[in-house]
Amino acid sequence: MHVDQLAEFAWTFDIVHPDADRRRAAIERERGYQNEWARHHTWVRIARQRVAERDGATPRLQAEYDQVHAAMRDAYDRMFAAPIWHYLSGAAAAEELAPFARHAVLYLRWETEYPDEWASLGKSWAAKRHILRTLATQGPTPETHGDLLALVGAAVRREHRCEDLGYVKLARALHQPSVRMIVEWAEDDLDGLVRLRAGYLRWALDHPGAPVTAASWHAWLRA
Repeated sequence: MHVDQLAEFAWTFDIVHPDADRRRAAIERERGYQNEWARHHTWVRIARQRVAERDGATPRLQAEYDQVHAAMRDAYDRMFAAPIWHYLSGAAAAEELAPFARHAVLYLRWETEYPDEWASLGKSWAAKRHILRTLATQGPTPETHGDLLALVGAAVRREHRCEDLGYVKLARALHQPSVRMIVEWAEDDLDGLVRLRAGYLRWALDHPGAPVTAASWHAWLRA
């Protein structure tokens, strides 16, 4: 995927638009691409089975297979996740992948801001884990830094969700004074769990070489 193609994915940002109609339109567009991909994928699986049963493909079956496989790929290349997977693939230099980081962050924003809509169409804990790990490794871009700070702050203050520990690792890659300001605000929160998460984040920032895992979280609690 080339950076010039990102203009074709401007619609994906409507998925977190405050206007419900625009979000709904973006969701239905994505649902259409997913359904199209699924239909083609089903046919491809059937075609593979026919080839196996006949111990080889006829020219006609091979032509149909090639056509549907191309259509399946075309649907995939138009889906919400296409620029995200390109970013995660590491298929180009970091500076060439940087423009795609906004789409990886968009996935996290979708889960944070509209969790029910995200769960109905985009939910994948493995994808969330991979995105957080890659963003922490690559670091923020000028376009993503503000959103990433907001996402870290939201993760500290909300009820814990699967893979949220990845935000602690991500916080280490962000502007430290800004992250520590988030920590200080959260440590004054009335909710005791928020204060605990803020305390663990402070510990992780103070010990940048320490592992961020469920085990280290429980060890920190015991200490």
